[in-house]
Amino acid sequence: RNGYFEPISLLADDINRNQFYEDNKKRAVEQSTFKSYDEFLVSLDMTADIKSFSSVYLDRIAQLTNKTNQFNLTTKRYTAGEIENIAASDNYIKIYGKLTDKYGDNGLIAITIGSIEEGQCHIDLWLMSCRVLKRDMEFAMLDEMARQCKEKGVSEIIGYYCKSDKNSMVSDLYEKFRFELIEKNTENTVWKLDISNYENKNKFIGVKND
Repeated sequence: RNGYFEPISLLADDINRNQFYEDNKKRAVEQSTFKSYDEFLVSLDMTADIKSFSSVYLDRIAQLTNKTNQFNLTTKRYTAGEIENIAASDNYIKIYGKLTDKYGDNGLIAITIGSIEEGQCHIDLWLMSCRVLKRDMEFAMLDEMARQCKEKGVSEIIGYYCKSDKNSMVSDLYEKFRFELIEKNTENTVWKLDISNYENKNKFIGVKND
């Protein structure tokens, strides 16, 4: 039958899902012992790999784009072939994030894809797995996006929020990051951030990048 020989890399995160949930139970218990949430985040001893797309992870990246709904700004879906083309192109900022802490490895849990046009980076996709919500991984992802944009001579990041039935939790994400609202159409919004004087926002995660 079809599917018997699917790559292990595609399925490993799903196979280990129960372990992720068990680890999160331990985190929840520990969180209750701290007076502040910031102290709890420090205690997790988090480290992240945040890097440009690698051929090793393209199947997992395509899989995530088709099943992540809550923390997903545009809910765009991509085929494996489209992800391969983006990975091979110099016209994109394409970043994945993996997060580990003292309780375990969360795997590949965050993706951003931004198309570069005339000195601007347009965020076509920004998603994160619900496994790592409220760990500040989004701050680390934006920091790396800004860093790579500067390397490519990009001065502005344009963000899009397209409302769906499930993604209301990120409706104010760009506002939280102090993007400027430049367009609003019913419940969809467009935001702009000048990164010429960008200051890193991540405070709790040790990051390894390219």
